[in-house]
Amino acid sequence: MRILHVADTHLGYSAYHKVASNGLNQREMDVYDAFEQFIDYAIETKPDLILHCGDLFDTVRPTNRAITFVIQQLLRLSEEEIPIIIISGNHETPKLRETGSVFRIFEHIKGVYPVYKGKYEKMEFGDAIIHSIPHCHTGEDLKKALESVEMSERHHNIEMLHVGIMGIKEFRTGDFNEQVIPTGYLKPDFSYIALGHYHKSIEVSKNAYYAGSTEHFSFKEAGEEKGFFEVEINGGVKKKFIPLKVRPMIDMGVIDCSSLSSEEITKKIMDMLSDIEPKEKILRLLLKKIDRATYRGIDFDLIKKVSSSALYFELSYETAEHAHELAGKESIGTLVDEWREFVSKISIDKKVKEEVEKLALSYLSEVSM
Repeated sequence: MRILHVADTHLGYSAYHKVASNGLNQREMDVYDAFEQFIDYAIETKPDLILHCGDLFDTVRPTNRAITFVIQQLLRLSEEEIPIIIISGNHETPKLRETGSVFRIFEHIKGVYPVYKGKYEKMEFGDAIIHSIPHCHTGEDLKKALESVEMSERHHNIEMLHVGIMGIKEFRTGDFNEQVIPTGYLKPDFSYIALGHYHKSIEVSKNAYYAGSTEHFSFKEAGEEKGFFEVEINGGVKKKFIPLKVRPMIDMGVIDCSSLSSEEITKKIMDMLSDIEPKEKILRLLLKKIDRATYRGIDFDLIKKVSSSALYFELSYETAEHAHELAGKESIGTLVDEWREFVSKISIDKKVKEEVEKLALSYLSEVSM
């Protein structure tokens, strides 16, 4: 069985006020393009099943344009008889149950299986059972859904989730309504666990993977390759990452301005922009430890002229006064206290917990130096 695992397409997302040739927001068009690339690949390669693990849309109430685009793409799959299961994520799940879900419009498209009612659903496809859990209305609902999963002894068991993961290493976005589960819920009995919510493609455990998002949605994702997984389940499990062609988002790093003049800072910025070739890219650069008089002396007109070909260029700064204030604050005690409180809540072997705590504290000590 061959499956495509995709997530976090955030259709309808827009940013930066730049418009495309059709008059629409360029970033909105970029996001549509990435999804259309995925659909093209699916139609070309004919997988047995597609799993979309949440945040198909960027909002609970997407625009008519976003809805129309999605329906067009899903109809393409339907015409090719490629089934797709789509679970709702935190971005498109209404906070109030009575609000209703936009996913209802997909129920009448042949081969499209929306899962959005805040509870566990399972479906059989060939020799696999798909255990689907959408974003739930409460943490208690999510726990009930996870605990109600019924494993099959005669099929490959595949689970779909849209959650953050907490444990020794954490995978979460910081969204105010995200739901997070301990790694203990990622049972090794599943042949494959398809995850959505965390925007980086990454292995969480031996059988659990985040596909990541199909586009960049913040500078925390700068430089990351975007795409989806192609998964082959035939006795064992083989997977490969399929990259998408997306607009580059680059964090250019930091310039320490503490000993530089306005002219020197301007030249550094110009040199960096020249090296990176800003055309059509999304860029960010931070100026650190700069005093206000020096900042005012920077040639912003020249920088604006050179960076104008970029889709977006963010030049942020941190004043020398602010950096001094931060340096004067005690932080390591707070970090240690937060770590000890966190690790105390993790259900793992006592000896392992002690070793992990010792290692973490040594790293925190290095940070404070």
